[in-house]
Amino acid sequence: MKCCSPVRRATLSLFAAVAIGCALCLGAAAATAPTAFTGPVSAVGATGATVSGTVNPEGTATTWSFEYGTTNAYGSQTQAESAGSGTTDTAVSANVSGLTPGTTYHYRLEATSSAGPAGGSDGIFTTTAAPGVVTAPATSLTGSTANLNGTVDPNGQSTSYFFQYGTSTSYGATTPTTSAGSGTAAINVAATVSGLQPSQTYHFRLVAMSGAGTTDGSDMTLKLSAAPNVTTSPASSVTTSGAKLNGTVNANGQPTSWEFEYGTTTSYGSASASESAGSGSGPVSVSAGVSLAAAGVYHFRLVATNASGTSYGSDQSFVNSPPPLVETGSAEGAGATSVTLTGSVDAKGSATSWYFQYGATSGYGTVSATSSAGSAAGAKAVTASIANLQPATTYHYRLVATNLAGTSYGGDVTFTTPPAVTLIAESSQSVFGQTVTLSGAAAGSPAGAQVSVLAEPLGQTTFATITTVATQAGGGWSYQARPTIATSYEASTAVGTSTPVTIGVRPAITLRLITHARFLIRVVAPTSLVGRVIQFQRLRAEGGWATVMRARLGEHSSAIIAAKTLPLGSSTIRVAMSVNQAGRGYLAGFSRTVVYDRTG
Repeated sequence: MKCCSPVRRATLSLFAAVAIGCALCLGAAAATAPTAFTGPVSAVGATGATVSGTVNPEGTATTWSFEYGTTNAYGSQTQAESAGSGTTDTAVSANVSGLTPGTTYHYRLEATSSAGPAGGSDGIFTTTAAPGVVTAPATSLTGSTANLNGTVDPNGQSTSYFFQYGTSTSYGATTPTTSAGSGTAAINVAATVSGLQPSQTYHFRLVAMSGAGTTDGSDMTLKLSAAPNVTTSPASSVTTSGAKLNGTVNANGQPTSWEFEYGTTTSYGSASASESAGSGSGPVSVSAGVSLAAAGVYHFRLVATNASGTSYGSDQSFVNSPPPLVETGSAEGAGATSVTLTGSVDAKGSATSWYFQYGATSGYGTVSATSSAGSAAGAKAVTASIANLQPATTYHYRLVATNLAGTSYGGDVTFTTPPAVTLIAESSQSVFGQTVTLSGAAAGSPAGAQVSVLAEPLGQTTFATITTVATQAGGGWSYQARPTIATSYEASTAVGTSTPVTIGVRPAITLRLITHARFLIRVVAPTSLVGRVIQFQRLRAEGGWATVMRARLGEHSSAIIAAKTLPLGSSTIRVAMSVNQAGRGYLAGFSRTVVYDRTG
C-alpha cells in the first residue's frame, strides 16, 4: 500500500479530529438529569411519618433523599439512597422520626446524578397530637358526693379519659375509664364520685389517653360542705319527774346549733333550749336535762342545724317509771297432769301484764295465758292453773311481768308431777311359791278403769303384761304377784306408767323332824337344786347363828341330818342356803326355826 502524501495525511487527520469532536458533542447532549416526583405521606403519628415518591434515573446512576422541615426551607434530610441508573420510574419511601406532635411539616423528594439534581414538589403533613385536656371545677357537691368536670379534645384519635382524685396530689382513686370518641373538637366530660367526707379538701384532675399519648389536666380542689351529722343516744338519769337526753353532733366544719325534741308521741311537741355545737369536723357529745309532767312513755330525738341544712337524729324512747317487781311462788296441788303456779307482781305504778313460763328445762317453751296485774304499787298475788302436763316429769317455771319500763323475770323454780299410776310392793322379798301384794292408785281414774301389770323376770329384756286389773273407787288397785325368780314389775294406764319395783325370791326351805331323831330338809325352786349345799345352823346363846354341819342336797333336792349332831339340851335350829348356792336370780334362803330338845 502506498503511503499518502503529506498533504493527504494532513487532510485525513483533520477529518478524523472533526469526527471525534462531533462524536463527543453528540454524546454530551444524550445525558439527561433524573426526574423526581413527591408522593403521598402515610403512617403519620405523633412523632413520625412515612414519606414517598418516584425517581427515574434517566439512565444515569442516581441517588435520592427527602428534605423535610416545618417550612418549605426544610432544614432536615433523610439519608441518601441509590435509585440505580435505569430509565423507568422507581418508587421510593423513607421514615422520618423525631417529629413534634401536632405540628405541620413540609417535605419533598430530591434526586441527583452526574447530569444534575432534580426536586419534587412540596408536600405537607401534620403529626398527630395527644388529647387536649382541661380540668374544670367540680359541681353538685353534697355531703358525700361531687361531679368532676372537664373537656377532652381527642385530636382525631380514639381517646379515653378518667378522673384522678384523693386527699393529696398523689390522688389514689380513679373514676372508671370512659371513651371520648375520636373527634377533632373539645367535648365536655364528667364523672360522679361518692364516699367523700364533709369538710375534707380533695384534689382532682382529668386524664385523657390516645395513641398519640397521655395528657394530664391541671390539678383542682373541692371541699364538701354538709348539714350536721347527728346521733340520738339513750336517755339517762330517768326519774318520774325528769331525764337526761343524750346524743352526738358533728358540725361538719360549719357553725352549728342543736336541741332535743321530746314528748309522749313521735310528734314530740317540746324542745330543749338551743345550744351551740361549734364548727368542728368531729363528733361532739351533747346532753340536756328535761322535766317530765307525768309517768309514761316519752319519745325524743336530737336536731342540729347549720348553713347547709338541718339533720334529725333517730327516735329514742324511755319510760319514767321502774319495771315491775316479780317473785315466783310455789307450785300447788301438783297432779299427774296439772298444777297451780303461784307468785306475786308489784306493778310499780304502771299498767302491767304477767304470765308464767314453764317447761321441762330452764328454756321453758310454754307460757300461760297473759293476765293483767293492774297498775297499783305493791305486791299482788297471782296464780295460774296449768294442765296437760306429763306424769312423773320435773318442770321448771318462772313468773314474768311487763310494763312500759320493761320486763322482769322471777327466779326459776321446779316441781315434779307424780306418776299417772303408782306401784308399791308389799315386800321387796318373797319365798318361792308365795305371793306378794302389789298395789297402787291410778290418778284421776274412776272405778273400773283398767290397770295393766307388767313383769320383767331376771334374764328378760323387756316388760310383758301378765294381767289387767280394775281400779276401785278413788283409783286404787291391787294384785297378788307370785314371782318365781327375781322380777321387776310396772303398772300402766292409758295416761302413763309407774316407776318399777323389783322383788327378790328366796328358795322355799322346809325343816321337819322325822323318825329315828332325824331332820328332813327339802329345798324347792323352779329347777332342781340337787348337789347344792345347805347349812344346818344352831342359834348361839350370845346371839348369831353357828353352822353345825353342811350337807349336799340329794334326790328331790333334799337331805337328812341326824339330831345327834346337836348338843344335849335345847337348841333353836334352822337350815340356810347361801345366795351363791341358791344361784343367779335368787336370794339366800332360810327355813323356819325349830326348837329341839336332845335328851340322849
